[in-house]
Amino acid sequence: MENGKIRTKLLATLGPATSSYEVIRSMIQEGADAFRINFSHGSHEEAGQLIGLTRKAEADTGNSVPIIADLQGPTVRLGEFKQFDVVKGKRYEVSEGGEIPLDSDVFYRLVEVGDTVIIDGGRLWARVEGKSGNTVFISFIVEGELGSKKTVAIQGKEYPLNSPTEKDLDDLKFAAGAGMDGVAMSFVKTSEDIEKLRSVMADLGSGMFIVAKIETISAVNNITGIIGATDYVLVARGDLGSHFPMVKIPELERNIIRQSMNYGKPAIVATQLLDSMINNPIPTRAEITDVFMAVSMGADALMVSGETAVGRYPIEVIKWLRDIAKEGELYSRARPKVEGLDVYDKFAEGVANLGELIGGRLVAMTSTGKTPQRLARFRPKCDIIAVCQDQRIAKKIQLTWGVKPVIIQQEKNEQAIIDKLKSMSLIATGDKIVMTRSLRQGVTDAIRIIEV
Repeated sequence: MENGKIRTKLLATLGPATSSYEVIRSMIQEGADAFRINFSHGSHEEAGQLIGLTRKAEADTGNSVPIIADLQGPTVRLGEFKQFDVVKGKRYEVSEGGEIPLDSDVFYRLVEVGDTVIIDGGRLWARVEGKSGNTVFISFIVEGELGSKKTVAIQGKEYPLNSPTEKDLDDLKFAAGAGMDGVAMSFVKTSEDIEKLRSVMADLGSGMFIVAKIETISAVNNITGIIGATDYVLVARGDLGSHFPMVKIPELERNIIRQSMNYGKPAIVATQLLDSMINNPIPTRAEITDVFMAVSMGADALMVSGETAVGRYPIEVIKWLRDIAKEGELYSRARPKVEGLDVYDKFAEGVANLGELIGGRLVAMTSTGKTPQRLARFRPKCDIIAVCQDQRIAKKIQLTWGVKPVIIQQEKNEQAIIDKLKSMSLIATGDKIVMTRSLRQGVTDAIRIIEV
């Protein structure tokens, strides 16, 4: 890739630690490809400020940087209280006005004595010792810090709540009006959830791409339909760990990535990638291994949350992700085995093979983004330059492995496109180009070899 840039994409969460122009710009310069704003926290005003700072940094660096709105979804969260340290084995009352405040009828209906309650995405675990109506008594299995508004899950159980919520719809309306580029849907259960979200966005006149967060039992059981309906799949390991045994998470991660690749949809891996870097400038060896393995499994993108949103070293986090991903890509030299290919997928595989065979670069002309994403599935060693007609498509495919989107509007002449790519320093005299395009929308079926 140009200037030694890695092919794995990096997605960073914005928050209080990254609420300055200088930090956002530095993260872009160090390799951040996109940003996420978590609507579980903060106000629309704060989100608007982050969007404005990102757009300025985007313009000043000349980088195309999509911004994704992460909807809260139908979660159960603790109420407001003063943060305190819980004691292992001590009995605490959970109720609407209790020591640990929680106002959620669905939680009290579902929870039973003997259940394991998981708080804050797995940071705290507790056992249910007693229950009386909407009062539950728990004892913590581990010690730690407990704060307001943390998520509450019951291991092995799923809340019967639907998406999107009223809050989600309000946040979605804001995101569309603010010109955000993508939306991440939390607690997806079926493909119908994605279709409902698309319908709402259509009514808003928004073309944001959709990231389906896989974090429920239902989502895992309905993964094929969800992959078919969404634009991206996100392996949300935190909430998956609330529903499945923790030791099963690596297997789930691998299977979701593999199925996403089979169906031609990019996969993002998230949650606690470099969690220790919230407070430390250097990750642990285990975290480095975890990120390395995610890359070698075939993840298109890596997403960090608290590491950049509230952590002390957000720029260093991006540097470490970049360096670990680079090593992971060097290790992952074998072509992935992709199943379920149709004739156009096989054509794209042939194009990728040809590009490698002649030591060339792949230039994919695209109006929908499908052609470069087809090529990326086969992880070619040559560059993939996606020539897009508009910014919306360029940003839609930005998080696809190895794809460099560029915008060349209203130009179909191949030589003129080559000249423009030369002027952007993306290709040079003497390069061999394998140019591919769709003669019909949604397919990959035309090819030409050009020596620059």
